[in-house]
Amino acid sequence: MHEARQAHQSQFFTTLPLSQFCWRLVEPLMERLAARDRILAGESIKISVLDNSVGSGRLLHWATPDIHSLYGVDVDEGCIASLSQAAMNAGFTYEFIHAGMEDVRPRHFDFCLANPPFSINLQSALLSPYECTSYGRFGPNTSTRSDAYALYQALDAAKWVVAILPTTLADEVFMTACGKESHPFKRLVALYDMPLDVFREENATVRVSVAVFDVSLRNEAPSRQRVYKLEEPVATPNLTIAARRQPTLAHLSAEVSQPAITRPVTGDSTVRVCHDGRWIRLKFQCGLTEAMVLNAIYQDRIGAHRPHAEHRYPKGVAYVGQGALDLQIHLAQPDPMASFWAFISDIGRAGGTPYVEAGLMGYLRRQIRVTARQKAPFRHTVLMPGARSGKGSVTEGTAKKDHLIDPTRWGSPVIKAGTEVTFTEVEHGRYQFEHNGKSFNLPYEDILARFELKQPEAQSEWKEVYSGLAMEFPGLAATWRCRIQELGIDTWLNRGYQIDDLVELAIKRAGVVAWSMALGKARAALAIALLLGGKRALIVLKSALVDEMLIEIGKIKLDPAVWQVIESPEQLQSLRPVNIISVDRLKGPLTSAHPRITYAKKLRRRVGTIIPDEAHFLGNIDTEQSSAVWQVSAKRRFPLTGTPAGNYPRDCHGLLAFAGGDGTAAQPYGYRRYYLDPGLRHSMALAERGIDRVLNTFCDFVWVTREFEDELKGAKREVPRIANLAEYRQMLAPWVKRRVPKEPEVASCVTIPEPTHIQHLIEFDMSHLLHYLVVSEDFSSWYMAGLDEGKRNNLVAILARIKAVEIANNFPQHPKAAKVYAELTRKQRFCIDKLEELVQAGRRPLMFTGYPGNAELVARHLAKRDIDSVVIHGGKTIKRRNAEFESKYRQGDVPVALVTYGSIGEGTNIPQCSDVLLADKSWSARKESQAIARALRGENEWDVQAHHVITEHSIDTYMQQVVSFKADSFNAGFDWGTPTTSDEEFLHLDVIFRRFCRELSELIGVHSHDLRKHLEKETSHVQRIAA
Repeated sequence: MHEARQAHQSQFFTTLPLSQFCWRLVEPLMERLAARDRILAGESIKISVLDNSVGSGRLLHWATPDIHSLYGVDVDEGCIASLSQAAMNAGFTYEFIHAGMEDVRPRHFDFCLANPPFSINLQSALLSPYECTSYGRFGPNTSTRSDAYALYQALDAAKWVVAILPTTLADEVFMTACGKESHPFKRLVALYDMPLDVFREENATVRVSVAVFDVSLRNEAPSRQRVYKLEEPVATPNLTIAARRQPTLAHLSAEVSQPAITRPVTGDSTVRVCHDGRWIRLKFQCGLTEAMVLNAIYQDRIGAHRPHAEHRYPKGVAYVGQGALDLQIHLAQPDPMASFWAFISDIGRAGGTPYVEAGLMGYLRRQIRVTARQKAPFRHTVLMPGARSGKGSVTEGTAKKDHLIDPTRWGSPVIKAGTEVTFTEVEHGRYQFEHNGKSFNLPYEDILARFELKQPEAQSEWKEVYSGLAMEFPGLAATWRCRIQELGIDTWLNRGYQIDDLVELAIKRAGVVAWSMALGKARAALAIALLLGGKRALIVLKSALVDEMLIEIGKIKLDPAVWQVIESPEQLQSLRPVNIISVDRLKGPLTSAHPRITYAKKLRRRVGTIIPDEAHFLGNIDTEQSSAVWQVSAKRRFPLTGTPAGNYPRDCHGLLAFAGGDGTAAQPYGYRRYYLDPGLRHSMALAERGIDRVLNTFCDFVWVTREFEDELKGAKREVPRIANLAEYRQMLAPWVKRRVPKEPEVASCVTIPEPTHIQHLIEFDMSHLLHYLVVSEDFSSWYMAGLDEGKRNNLVAILARIKAVEIANNFPQHPKAAKVYAELTRKQRFCIDKLEELVQAGRRPLMFTGYPGNAELVARHLAKRDIDSVVIHGGKTIKRRNAEFESKYRQGDVPVALVTYGSIGEGTNIPQCSDVLLADKSWSARKESQAIARALRGENEWDVQAHHVITEHSIDTYMQQVVSFKADSFNAGFDWGTPTTSDEEFLHLDVIFRRFCRELSELIGVHSHDLRKHLEKETSHVQRIAA
């Protein structure tokens, strides 16, 4: 099939009978136009006829030189040459262009007769943004299907259109013309379904239809008829006559440019070297000197040095040598000052006389010192599994399976399964070994994953992997400690690790405060604001957490003159040292009359330090919340979050770019910019986008769409696993200040209860099983049918159908469920029974669910058992649910709280809770861990239990797998845990559904095709017995 398409380009030349049929449909109108405009008398321009995939020109066969002018485009150069010669010999006015339809912009044509190639995927940056275009290789609106695009282009280019279309597209056109109020397809007048043998001359059997479109939208429905023989007469469509214009057929491949240098030649070779932020700016007095110097710096256009056709350059990369103008690239060199002076020498050799402004030199010297501090990793103490006796210790192991020593390097040596290797620890956590006479290094986690160790592992112990900034810069550390004492911060930020971390953050002047939950991030935010905020600092909170912050301010008795909560535009006129605002207010408008003037816009560059709490939302920098925080443009940035990458390893990328800079010497992984490799100093030929570097280095994808490659939006299939663990940790070390409750320095200050995790496996009811099977089987069949047809299913449709499966499993009574199920499921009955059991035991459970209706349903059934409960979900305002939760559960005596994920702020403290019941699974490991962490507070006196309720053989199985992979990758990356899922197969949803149906069929003893009938029979039998 593919070879055939390549041969004929999915286009069959129009047969002459079909061509004549199309011509007959519009010939009466052409005759009327010729008579009205006296074309034969030469009083008007000729009737213009376009074919945007002209081929051999058979659709133009019936034109006459005296009346018609001919236009066409085609990718076949031979056809275009022959057509041009034939048209010239016949005396036609004509223009035929060797190009694809995507490379032209036809306008103001009278008629377009088209037989486009069918179902060819077009990828071009020059496509017009019609409704049929989508995200492609070159960005938005750069991909389309040839037949649909040809039709839209024809309707855009001509007043009257006759198009030969595949019947599938013709059906779509007809339905749209009959249904939508305002659409180009409403111009459809008539549709003629052609005989199956219409392309017999081309040795093909194709179902096609001929569509005729009028000059304007029509109110009446189009006609449709079947044509059995082309020579038989058909009803000619009634087309509206209209005024005509001179047509244009613009070819977009031409390039028009202006001189890049317009400065006059003066003979003054002075080149003033200054800077604008990170960019070096050169100021010239002579145009000739400017040309010589810039040619020497830029070297060549980047296009000629592209390593391969698919390589994507970051935005703004145009020249090979332009990296020399980025001061951050100089700062990334081993000797930044030597690199800068080498650049100045290049200017001199090119014919310029460089003069470096003093401001640039001062800036560069400061940045060298700042970069040295920013590159230094934060102090980090981790639990090393099976840690050995120290440097020089020897470990022996046997390879579990064949593997590459370095999977990221082409040609890396292979270690065969069963190979015995001796490892020697050369530095903390890294081991050296020899293979085939060469030495290699591996982190201990990779050794555990790849080798069976011969001797038993030593007991895990806490070790310091990085000594931190206080050890590297002791003078600065002492200065900041004195400043903390002067401000009295140490009187209320009184846990030892908190002061140590505050000193490190002060030395670096930036960083992600990634303390685990319950370690005091609220007080840390206040301390950072007072110590590092400058004249004004801004603390950004989730709306539900503002009251929690006010409670902490009350506890430390902070002077009211120092702080304020911004709730009105007037408060922006008198900012205080500590300003608190909700993220919803920050992104919102000052007044409804001016929706584009937001609080963030008014605060831009007016605060020196910004401290967003629960800042994992910054992982996606394109949301309104993230955009608002970025827009404030504070110089010092300290995001706070206990889960900086709660789902996938790449989630922390936006957070690092916010705190550490977008592609800098200290944080090279650019988000909007390039990955800052030191080699870019001499050539940008291998420059890659920062997001590409992150995706290719750390992420494990099965497939992604072009849109996801470009902007991290769109569909993808991703395994939540870190691909390069050692480099990932190295990326995090300078920017993430991590603390966990069991760390010795933390445990000596505060005791956080360790939850007991209990998993409850629930079997389906027979009737619920049938309901679930119907919905999940519908999804699986639809999804696999799309794959079998070679299509990539629409992301929105996939998510909607997966949600339907979730609802069928967790809350089938949902009013918007595809198929409603009225009875309580076994899982719901278990949750109600478990809550009653816990209440009778004198405990205070908290149930989390993803569905407000499910919480209300459980509350009604608890009430029937005389158990009071409080229901908290997004259907209530923040103030109302905070007040109800505080008065009834935290301060009151209501024993049960039924809460939806996200309805209670992620930083809320609930030490009154004894048990956390997760009634249904979440896709997010962060959501589940945050839900359980609400109860894990130092003042909680309960033995906290976390109950995970899972329906066996359901979508819960897949969600549990996803969450465990996500939690494992987070633990491995941020807490240096040993990956436990590295060798496990990641089963995707369609695989789990198929296995579910197969296993159930084998269990019952029927064929999978008869499974639904068997379940229906069993269900009706059970119902008859119950009756």
